[in-house]
Parts: sequence; structure tokens; C-alpha cells
Amino acid sequence: MLKHSSYLPYLSTAILFCAMMVSPFASAKCGCPADGHGAPTLPIAPIAGTAGLGDAFPATADVAPDPAWQVYEFARDGIRYVQVNDKGGRVRAAVGRIDDTFWVLPIGADVDRVSIAPTNQPTRTGTVVYRSKDLEVVLVRSGSQDRWLIRQPAGTQ
Repeated sequence: MLKHSSYLPYLSTAILFCAMMVSPFASAKCGCPADGHGAPTLPIAPIAGTAGLGDAFPATADVAPDPAWQVYEFARDGIRYVQVNDKGGRVRAAVGRIDDTFWVLPIGADVDRVSIAPTNQPTRTGTVVYRSKDLEVVLVRSGSQDRWLIRQPAGTQ
């Protein structure tokens, strides 16, 4: 037959106290910003400067020839990024690129209106906002909405 012990309530209290003392250490953050899912995020370093991808006015050179737009290039771990902002600094679109592979990043006011052109797509009507040897950013006005076409420049396919 089991006897009721007088130390059982004290043991339960001690375990609860230890758990409360350890829990802040177990849930301590690494000091890094998080992505909301527990994984630390790392800033995307610009080619030059200290601010990064997604900023309204990154501390890197605006490479857009058109003064109505701001285009910034970034690089990290062999991946190149291009971000397009409007004159007010609002991020409109961003893409990533490794060699000949492009993808739309999930940032910017026009993210749902950014397209990657397949190789050898015929030229569409639009304004080239930025062109480098590796990529073109084309603005296609469609009513009151801006659409963006990202493609390789002619002759590089």
C-alpha cells in the first residue's frame, strides 16, 4: 500500500520553480532578427553601403538612368538581387538572379504584377527602366497599374 508522503507538494513546487527558472534561457533569442518563424534572418548586403534589400533608400548607388525610378543592385553568396523603388522610396518590385535563372522576390507593392520573361520572348511595349549586361527591367503601364517584366537583354540568350 502506498503512503502519502509529506514531501510530494514540496517536490512539485520545486520542479515548477526550476521549470520557470530555466524557461527564459530555453526561449532566449540569438540576438538576431527573426523571420517570425523562429529562424534568424540575415541582412542582404548591398554591393556598396550598409543598408539592404527592401529598404526605401538603401545606402548604395541608384543605377536607374530614369530619374522617376530608383534601381538598386545587391549581392550575397553568389546571388544577385535587383530592387525597383519609385521616386518616393516605395519598393515596387525585386528579383533574384543566379546566372540565367531569375525569380520574383515576395516584396514590393507590385509583387503580383512582376513577370519573368522566358528566353527569346518577343519584345513587348514598355519602358526599359534599367538595363545591365545580364538583365532588363521593363515597365509596362496597363491602365492604372504598373506591370514589370524582367528579362535578359537581347543578344545575351
